[in-house]
Amino acid sequence: MKKHIKIVLIAVLAVTFAACKTSKSATKLVSSEVEEIAYSHKLSPDEMIRKLQKAQPAFTRAYVKKMSVYVDFKGRQLDVKATCKIVSDSAIHLSIQPFFGVELFKLEMTPKSLILVDKPNKTYYESNYSIFNNMSGVIVNFEGVQSLISNRMFVPGKTVIQADDFIWKDGKSKNVLELYNYNINEEVTAELSLVRIIEIMLGAKENENVITAKYADFKDFDGVLFPEKIMIDASNSRSKAVFHFTMEEISFDKPFNMQPINLERYNQGDIRSFFRK
Repeated sequence: MKKHIKIVLIAVLAVTFAACKTSKSATKLVSSEVEEIAYSHKLSPDEMIRKLQKAQPAFTRAYVKKMSVYVDFKGRQLDVKATCKIVSDSAIHLSIQPFFGVELFKLEMTPKSLILVDKPNKTYYESNYSIFNNMSGVIVNFEGVQSLISNRMFVPGKTVIQADDFIWKDGKSKNVLELYNYNINEEVTAELSLVRIIEIMLGAKENENVITAKYADFKDFDGVLFPEKIMIDASNSRSKAVFHFTMEEISFDKPFNMQPINLERYNQGDIRSFFRK
């Protein structure tokens, strides 16, 4: 079982870096202004970006208290339970708890580094985000990861989106934006009736590596319209990894304890060897 749980963590690290079914809760949060956008909008790309940013989930702290994680990686499939804590622009802590809330693995991410703790083997692995850039050819940083799991607009490697960063795909689409004049491909698909992002595709121009994030089943979690399902897939010419979250209970901007693990109790391992196993 521990070996299978490790597959989850490898997939988390490898992958980190659909039409939306509207629930009754989501429908209640759709205004007449939003409905007008859906049926008759003639917005410029910049205007659409600003509306998506205005409507996207806004919070400083999020605590996913209950979450199911499905992984399909290297021919293995596994379902586990997990929790996730986010302090915006500061830290993300993902805890894998397959046995009655007992934490076996923990992934701690900050803007400068990431630390993976393997509790059963008393080992931790520390790295920066360049390891994923080297592996995938796709620019991955803390801001990008935070945005992908928060259903937010972003441009890889940037902290501020400029007015001319995106254009309508093929010059005519009215719900698919594409990144313009960058060395990375990005497409953002919007659900106009909700003014929400339902898909983000990232691809490296020099190879076939692609990361796709899809968001579905939006519902009212603690007063915030948020996707119940976040499905992140990574693929290249040889393989594909699937990493799907199903949110069960989330609270926003409520106090919670978020302490990094004391690494003095663990031995340091080489994260490159972790991926080779």
